[in-house]
Order: sequence, then C-alpha cells, then structure tokens
Amino acid sequence: MSFYVRARFDVHDEQGFEEVARALRDQAATEPGTLTYRWFSGEPGSYVVIEEYTDVDAAFAHNDRGAALLERGGECADMVEAEIYGDITGELWDWVAANPVFTAYPEVFAQPD
Repeated sequence: MSFYVRARFDVHDEQGFEEVARALRDQAATEPGTLTYRWFSGEPGSYVVIEEYTDVDAAFAHNDRGAALLERGGECADMVEAEIYGDITGELWDWVAANPVFTAYPEVFAQPD
C-alpha cells in the first residue's frame, strides 16, 4: 500500500530553498521506495511537495538519507502544514503527535488484496 506526504512551506530564502528542493528531488529519483517526489509553487515564497512511497519505511528512509538537506531546508523555510496518507501505524501516530504541523489521514476503504 502506498504512503503519501503533502507538505507546504513558506520560504524566506528562495535560492537556498530551491537548491535544497532540487537536491532532494535528485536523491529521491535514485531511491527504490520512492514512487513520486514533485515540487509545486503557486506564488513566490510558497512551495508544496507531493511525495509517494511504497510504504512508511521508504518515507523514513528518504528522510534519513536526506537529513542534512532537510536541515538546510529548515534554515530557508518554515513548514506550515503537512499531511500524511496511508497505513498509519502506532509508531507513526506517536510521531505525528510530536509534530504539530502534521495531520494523519489513515485509509478507510483500502483496496482488497
């Protein structure tokens, strides 16, 4: 079952943020568990990333591999909201509770195997 992330950022250093976003995109292109990793912007200073992974473990692996880039991105922007969709396990619920910009949406009508 796929796992999805959608996050929105208010950016105060666009050049720095775009460098980080491109590097994360390039990293994601080589990750076996990353299915989609795309950036969008509707206006200057506002960016959205849409991510799809094979599962939660692949999403955490992406974050682990990109930890230094994610830290740099945090210096250039504020994550103002994020949503995760999919198989929300007990450990993941705890993580969401500790990160107040995140909202979790577990799947309610999963496709039968």
